[in-house]
Amino acid sequence: MTTYYPIVIETETSGAVSAYVPGLPVYAAADTRAKAEQAIRSTLAAYLVAHPDTAPTSVVTVARVSDGSRVQLVGVGALLGAGRSPRKALSSRLNGRLGGRPRKTAPTRRGVKKKSAA
Repeated sequence: MTTYYPIVIETETSGAVSAYVPGLPVYAAADTRAKAEQAIRSTLAAYLVAHPDTAPTSVVTVARVSDGSRVQLVGVGALLGAGRSPRKALSSRLNGRLGGRPRKTAPTRRGVKKKSAA
């Protein structure tokens, strides 16, 4: 079974990078982001070995702010965006809701002469 834990990575004003897992007592700090990522991975792994029944207690959501003051809470998928290339968008429109896959068409019979009635 796969379980997902949110990890927050912040750069402090001093330049140090800290990381933590919301809802768990798992923290790490380092001089660089790469070292902080490695440290939080190993710290989380060690914590989960010592506490195998730990389940995530936090829920991650994203605040979307528009017009400077309008705040909406949306899902994490909003961070990824739903952008499509113009070609894929055109293909999707032409094919209905097939997700841009080619439309299934009947095979053509090019180069085949019709039989004459004798």
